[in-house]
Amino acid sequence: MKGKVFKSIVATTMATTMLMGSLTGCAQSSGGSSNGTSTDTSVDTSDKPDTWIADRTIVVQAYVDDIGYSLPNNLSDTPVGKEIKRLTGIDVEIQYTPGDNDAAVLASHLASGSIPDVVVTYLNDSSRPEFSLLHKAAKEGMFADVTEYMKNSKVYKKYLEEGYLPNDAYKNITFRDDLDGAYIMQLSIPAVDRTLEFNPQEEYVGGMYIQKDIVDTLGINPSEIRTQEQFYQLLVDIKNGGFTDDHGQPVYPLGPKYWGGSKDTLDYIVRGYDWGVSDGYNMDTDGTIKHEVETDYVYKKIDFVRQLLAENLINPEFFTMDGTRAAEVSETHNSAIIADVHNYKEIVYQTGDWVPLGPLDDYTGDNARTVRGKTGYGAWAISADSKNPEEIFAFFDFLSTPQGKMLGNYGVEGVHYDLVDGKPVVKEEVLEHLNNGDSEWLINNVGASFGGSGVVFWEYVMTDLDWLEECGESRPGASAGTGFEGAIQIATDYPYKKKLVPGLKATAYLSSEGLEEVKAQMSLLDYREMLVQAMYAPNEKEVQNIVEGFRTQLQKAGLEEFRDYLTETYTEDKESINFYPVN
Repeated sequence: MKGKVFKSIVATTMATTMLMGSLTGCAQSSGGSSNGTSTDTSVDTSDKPDTWIADRTIVVQAYVDDIGYSLPNNLSDTPVGKEIKRLTGIDVEIQYTPGDNDAAVLASHLASGSIPDVVVTYLNDSSRPEFSLLHKAAKEGMFADVTEYMKNSKVYKKYLEEGYLPNDAYKNITFRDDLDGAYIMQLSIPAVDRTLEFNPQEEYVGGMYIQKDIVDTLGINPSEIRTQEQFYQLLVDIKNGGFTDDHGQPVYPLGPKYWGGSKDTLDYIVRGYDWGVSDGYNMDTDGTIKHEVETDYVYKKIDFVRQLLAENLINPEFFTMDGTRAAEVSETHNSAIIADVHNYKEIVYQTGDWVPLGPLDDYTGDNARTVRGKTGYGAWAISADSKNPEEIFAFFDFLSTPQGKMLGNYGVEGVHYDLVDGKPVVKEEVLEHLNNGDSEWLINNVGASFGGSGVVFWEYVMTDLDWLEECGESRPGASAGTGFEGAIQIATDYPYKKKLVPGLKATAYLSSEGLEEVKAQMSLLDYREMLVQAMYAPNEKEVQNIVEGFRTQLQKAGLEEFRDYLTETYTEDKESINFYPVN
């Protein structure tokens, strides 16, 4: 019976979730007909456009909250929905069911054994929890094999070309050895690998930001703060500088992440001691794979933050402050340095009060941002029970053609944008709503994505992407001058280097066959939580007990077995795991 292997998953992830038939009644949906899929093969298509596919409705179940919360009141009534119907004959009904998390809802629906025509879900790579669900569903025959459709497609035929797909997408997702066909299509594959290029329109400059007034008063170049020692001295200089916030209170030299206290900020504030570059793992110079807790770097991180706490150089609620207060201490300038924000937050790009700090060097003395190369984002699969799956495949293929991408991302030509020298230029009315952040208008009055500002679904399900080449800009309206000018200027003024370190994070391989028990045990361990506990420990003896306790727990969880698996995997393929190259 289809879905039988998912029963145990549902028991632990969504015990109270109803079956698919019940869920449909309470799910958000947009467009199409609630009667499901229908195909009329008797329709005369002689007077139809070349893009015509079939007069039918395709029902899509999305497991992506960004899609679910950006659905129009009625997709078929939007200008984009009507144009897609005219060009392809397709009405699209998109369903989204909120839940504890999207993966849990996906597990529940697959367990029910009944899914609509198409499922669309998150899937950055094969390490995400969604993939194990999709993989089991494919092995159970729940999805249609699309191999034959790919061969004659306009866009997806590229997936068959050697070297086009990222290594993980090719070997671990779409063309797996343990599947007899192609069932899962990863989305958002770049047409060209531009990961080592720096384009200000596309860059999110995240990490630490410092008040510009403090920079000017101290007479420093914030991009030259590169080492842990320099960072520490800057915090001391700020404390001694007598700086105050908007209420006249002394500032904390280092404040929390803009969105709230978070262990993630360790990536920025102790980057020089981040030896475990692959989810805590790395390869030592002797070729031995280790977890960071087996090295002295664990104590370097702990001791650095303990010193900041002892000297009142860091907000004591740095890791625990709620989001509302964290935003407030940033906006009132109570934090001299925000531990993590980026150039597309209003506090940064609209005010001019903040500039990027660092980034700090990593443990090798390099401050370049690591990139993995070509990657995907999201995935889709066609139900094996759908009628005429070749039509569904053809529709998704159309969405990724230049015509489909332009329609889904910019709207209708002549109505929402004009072509100038072959490139789209957003019309003034649309640009005004785009600049004002009027997503509701973009969603219901246009129905296009506009780079994720409107109906996210269209952009999300596209692939073979190269916005800069095809559209002359990396996001709609960027070349026309938008509210994001400040963000783009920051990226221009503070470019960063990139270095290629291919492969998946080491922990992605915990999902491999034979490591089920190791994964279950290691999922109970939280290395960053241990670090924070040790940073707030009352004395050095307790710090040592906490660290040694974690080392013991890691060993009992199956570290040696996992280490052996990683070693064998890395020996066979040096690009399989993104360890830093051995010097």
